[in-house]
Amino acid sequence: MIKHPAILLIAGTLTLAILLPACISNTYEKEVVEVAGPGLATQMNSIQHWSHKLGLSVEAENMELTDFYLHELEEAAEFLIETVEEYDGYPIAELTQVKLVPGLEALEAAVDSGEWEQIRRDYTGLVASCNSCHTATDHGYIVITEGYGNNPFNQEF
Repeated sequence: MIKHPAILLIAGTLTLAILLPACISNTYEKEVVEVAGPGLATQMNSIQHWSHKLGLSVEAENMELTDFYLHELEEAAEFLIETVEEYDGYPIAELTQVKLVPGLEALEAAVDSGEWEQIRRDYTGLVASCNSCHTATDHGYIVITEGYGNNPFNQEF
């Protein structure tokens, strides 16, 4: 048991001085992410993740998973449009709306039809729209693929 209250007060003050900046920093970073959303690279990672799972679902002709991952990809695209108006001078929200959204809508119509050949064609078209946006933003070296095969990423390296 501590017999001197001054020692307890000093220990408590030091603990607070050490922990408070970390708490404030984490709170600030969390608020920035909640207000502005995650950065473009994080959002592209999410879009790539969902598109890869979508491609594997199409390859397996699993309609339930195809529909699910298409929905997740649509939500990721909507979030990108809402949170990243521009990046490095490029109009990301507008490019996403013009290049990616029509491909998502076409794929959704194909999924609704249940015709796997059309679904595969529209999925390939969706991937092409990703690559055309990368080219338009001087990131043409990022080449997305359908994601079939052994590569754990749907990207050319």
